[in-house]
Amino acid sequence: MKKEKLFTTKDIYLATTLVSLKNFINNIDFQYEGNNRKLVAYFSFSDNDLVRKTVDKYFRRELAIEPNNFIMNLKGLKSQISSVFKNPHIDR
Repeated sequence: MKKEKLFTTKDIYLATTLVSLKNFINNIDFQYEGNNRKLVAYFSFSDNDLVRKTVDKYFRRELAIEPNNFIMNLKGLKSQISSVFKNPHIDR
């Protein structure tokens, strides 16, 4: 079975942009980074032409997104991240 290639980012604004433009998040992974072991979220998407073109346009500042949709999706991603801290089963 061929393993699917993923595009992964810890940039929540890029992840929100991808979600707002109808790209599905495959997974949110967490890992500790830095000297103080800060927990950081990584958002994974299927690595396909649409995602690559969107990421390229994001960094060239060539995208337009409906603001309320972006804000709603940003709040949703932040909620998913914060729920990790409320989960008693996470190993910190």
